[in-house]
Amino acid sequence: MMLGKHKTLAVALAVIIAAMVAAGFAYFPSDDGQTARATANTRRFVLILAGASGQSESENFDLEVAARTEALTSTCMKSHGFQYLPKNPHSVVDVEDASDFSSLDYARKHGFGISVFPHFAPEATAAKSYLKTLSAASLKAYDATLPGCVDSSQRTTEKEYGIPEANSEWARVDGEVQHDGRYQSALETWRSCAAAAGHPAQSRLALITDLRKEYTSVMAGVQGGDQVLPQDQLAALAAQNPTWRKFHQSELDAAVATFACSQAADRTYVSIFFQYLNRNS
Repeated sequence: MMLGKHKTLAVALAVIIAAMVAAGFAYFPSDDGQTARATANTRRFVLILAGASGQSESENFDLEVAARTEALTSTCMKSHGFQYLPKNPHSVVDVEDASDFSSLDYARKHGFGISVFPHFAPEATAAKSYLKTLSAASLKAYDATLPGCVDSSQRTTEKEYGIPEANSEWARVDGEVQHDGRYQSALETWRSCAAAAGHPAQSRLALITDLRKEYTSVMAGVQGGDQVLPQDQLAALAAQNPTWRKFHQSELDAAVATFACSQAADRTYVSIFFQYLNRNS
């Protein structure tokens, strides 16, 4: 499973890539209440990382974390005398194009999500208007203050949502699943299935890793130079590039051809994951 593609939010993920309610703005009445909320969210995120939750739950969690981080950043900037309007979570996180390994329609349209160009909602014009009202000195101070507020807000949000604990718990349980004979057997079945489908690899992760390496090379040729281009411009260039188009089609073919193979392996993984998670809870 993979969470939404992030524009500026740096949340640690422990999956392929690697990898968030109004609750994001909730008031925590006590340390016990905050701890209970973090514990519940740790469980939520563990299940998301394991691919045991639906895509909508993954998207909701991603957006919640983005919203909470933005709210905390706004409060932090206010304490320094600046106005910061919390961004629309959709302008920070792209949940529309995030990899969805449970959807055949996604595989047909986006493959594994490797060659997807993320789309973000536009930022509010009011935020830009405020910056224009600042003097050169104030703008310099604003720019110097914002990174610290963002970093502290991200750390607070990760703590509130139990994200470090979730990554650790997922890694521990995943290690047990990976060594379980039943999952090893499921992987062998996946390999045979994928090879028969024309895409031999040790696992879906290995297949995606190889494709990502190829994509890095392809994009170097598309972009040319070190200039960082907006996603829409980059997408337009890629669409005109025959090497990119060839790669994109090969990614779609691989994702669709191995979809049924992966669904079977994923079901086995999730079943065994729950057994180990519940046994150690």
